[in-house]
Amino acid sequence: MSKIREMLPGEYGLLDEFLYQAIHTEPGEPRPPRSVTAGPALGAYVEGFGRTGDVAVCAEEGGEVVGAAWARLMRGYGFAGDGVPDLAVSVLPGHRGRGVGTALLSSLIERCSELGHPALSLSVQRSNPAVRLYERLGFREVSGDDGEAVMALPLGGSDEDARGGAPFERARAAALRVLTAPALAGRAYLQGGLVPWVASGRDSGRLHGDVDVSVRLGDMPIVRAWLAAEGLHDPVLDSLELPCNDQHGDFGVHAVVDGVLVSFCPFCFEGCELRQRNAALVATDGFDALLEAVIPGVAEGDLFERRGLSGGVAIGCATLESVRAVKVTSGREKDALDVAEIDRIGCDPARYARVSASYRAMRIACVAHGEWAGHLKARGRPPRDPPLSHGRPVHHHQRKGAESAREPYGGSRPYPSSIFASAAPP
Repeated sequence: MSKIREMLPGEYGLLDEFLYQAIHTEPGEPRPPRSVTAGPALGAYVEGFGRTGDVAVCAEEGGEVVGAAWARLMRGYGFAGDGVPDLAVSVLPGHRGRGVGTALLSSLIERCSELGHPALSLSVQRSNPAVRLYERLGFREVSGDDGEAVMALPLGGSDEDARGGAPFERARAAALRVLTAPALAGRAYLQGGLVPWVASGRDSGRLHGDVDVSVRLGDMPIVRAWLAAEGLHDPVLDSLELPCNDQHGDFGVHAVVDGVLVSFCPFCFEGCELRQRNAALVATDGFDALLEAVIPGVAEGDLFERRGLSGGVAIGCATLESVRAVKVTSGREKDALDVAEIDRIGCDPARYARVSASYRAMRIACVAHGEWAGHLKARGRPPRDPPLSHGRPVHHHQRKGAESAREPYGGSRPYPSSIFASAAPP
């Protein structure tokens, strides 16, 4: 069993070896020369480590340091913005596949959150199986190319994007309350893990401070009954009745738990594929109801309708044409599947009108800030703190813009995604 602790200054010299071990190569490819870490691009991750702002944790087994995760403010491969530390993680080959990497990352995330950093970022090759681990911990892609992705995890720090979001501890408490509810014992199924405490706001454009839980379609009635018994089920937040789909499928239920918006996203198996219902598309690989049909702050595409909400939040209803255009240019495999689904459905203006009308009626994203107290008062319930705050949404063109900030390293990289990568998920 590994002991996770802060790395001692006298151990910082080990980071060069861990940096080399973090270099990802495809099966059958030769390892790069050991001297590669002396170059300016990789060397920046460890050179002079211990400066103000540098953070490192390590895993110790039998007196030996067998893994490390560290972060520093720099313009490295995983640069995602000024003030966002770029991190690396590495586990020695003989100790991988036992959860050491997950424990290291969790410790580093907690430490950086305590220090007030607004987010953490990393770079990873798309073919690396470790991508699933990073997604499970809440990292989401913010930029990238065909070969690799830059992923970031908002930490609810003090920057203006995250200011006012649900605190990490409160979001975690809400998630654990859901997962340990007796009524849901054996029924709540975490497909891909818990997404991700407070982290989903700035990546997808959804509300800051929400938690997603994947639930079997057949268990949705139990979820609703539990929420009703707990006094958490508010029909205003429920997307079940959206009439934008001819199949009238179950699109999920939303509730406010401990001041955090929790979305229960139903899934089922169609043939051999796991599918999740979506409020805009018939069936896609992801439950991004707000992203697909109502895109907060979207800056491009056909916007037939925009409204200003209290708190300065703008809701835009995008046509399928504009959603498709964004997905075509993203290059993501999941988006290619969504494009195919849009093409199968067809871009039907009448259907779009039904979608936008449904969202106006359901007000899924509208119960926030001043509207929240008014909504509760109208229902005869005492006002309380608003359930969540909105971070500034990241526009699609802003996500891609991070690439230009990485130009100081210039040119092609000899080893794509050479940082924050291991041969197998750590």
